[in-house]
Amino acid sequence: MKKKCILLVTALMMLQLMVAQTMKKQTLAIQGSSHFVYANNKSYLIQESIGQLSVINTFETNNYSLRQGFLQPISPSGISNQSDFRLEAIVYPNPFVSMFSIKFNEPVVDIVDLKLYDLLGRLIFNQEFNPEEMIAIDLGELSSGQYILRVKMRAQEYTASLIRR
Repeated sequence: MKKKCILLVTALMMLQLMVAQTMKKQTLAIQGSSHFVYANNKSYLIQESIGQLSVINTFETNNYSLRQGFLQPISPSGISNQSDFRLEAIVYPNPFVSMFSIKFNEPVVDIVDLKLYDLLGRLIFNQEFNPEEMIAIDLGELSSGQYILRVKMRAQEYTASLIRR
């Protein structure tokens, strides 16, 4: 009887080892957040995911891209078409008397360079602005006429014709 008990206990222990939990490879879902941060005249994209304590960023130079961390794109990125270089904005009022505003239809993540030219191509106004969704410009001293406005952020550009009354 003692031998049968020992044999039964041993058999049960062996059976438990065979059906015990095994370690499976697991991944986290893509959750977290992304934020643009502007500091020291530079803009940074910070992405975070659950369970990851490092800063994620993409560094680009000379057609090369370096990504750090676990958040990687599903497919390689590249330049798809010229629309990637268009900055979406609205300029109002146009014509203007002394002031006009530029409202951007997309996140402004870097310094905005604004240039105003006369119809002969001479630079009339040139100023850089910190990243803001709306910029108001006072050109009260400007003479009446038609001007070309060029707004640039990184490689993106917006061009419009302005009329000063």
